[in-house]
Amino acid sequence: MTEHAARTRELHKLAGRLGFRINDDALFNRALTHASIVPEANEPLHDYESLEFLGDAVLGLAVAHHLFEVLPNRTPGEYSRLRAGVVNRKCVARVGRELEIVPTIRLGKGEELSGGRDRLALVADCMEALIGALYLDSGWEAAQAFVVRVFEEEIQRVVRSGRAWDYKSRLQHYCQAERLGLPRFDVIRADGPDHDKEFEVEVFVNDVPTGRGVGASKKEAEQQAAREALRRTGQDID
Repeated sequence: MTEHAARTRELHKLAGRLGFRINDDALFNRALTHASIVPEANEPLHDYESLEFLGDAVLGLAVAHHLFEVLPNRTPGEYSRLRAGVVNRKCVARVGRELEIVPTIRLGKGEELSGGRDRLALVADCMEALIGALYLDSGWEAAQAFVVRVFEEEIQRVVRSGRAWDYKSRLQHYCQAERLGLPRFDVIRADGPDHDKEFEVEVFVNDVPTGRGVGASKKEAEQQAAREALRRTGQDID
């Protein structure tokens, strides 16, 4: 079996395991080819860098689209934080390793010897390039479905973390949408020593007290007050 045939077989085996079909072998070979091997090859090769650029955009849009569908009526800030929790390099590299794309990455001898195959950035770049190749090869729907499927656990992890639920920003967004004045947060109580303080905050919407919250910091109390205000205005707070 020639080197080219062996590489083609390797790529199709990977695609079959990941649940998609390859139409253009060259695209996927490129997606998993590092620049370090290009000068060493006996055939013309292109590295993954331009596909990585495209795949990064496809990944971001696919995750944003999915979040918009499963978590409606969040603020732009919440969506941005959720997406950032999924599409960062650490997360993308983790998915790439779980999918076992690393053995199929082509590296030059120097890069291989220096441990390039274990570099987080390289694995993340190749994962994004693979998504870019799938987008060009099979279209948006196939690429989106693949992203949602293989990043499902990462998306759920970020959603469960609760870090995206910025109730204060959501309340401000609600007030702007309803043409109300921005909410005002007043500290009405601060008890205890500096190392163990408890704050109570009341929020006013159009100068009307709308919610109270208690927390170990002013910021936490404001979030709880905003959450109560959103609940009273009939907003979905889950």
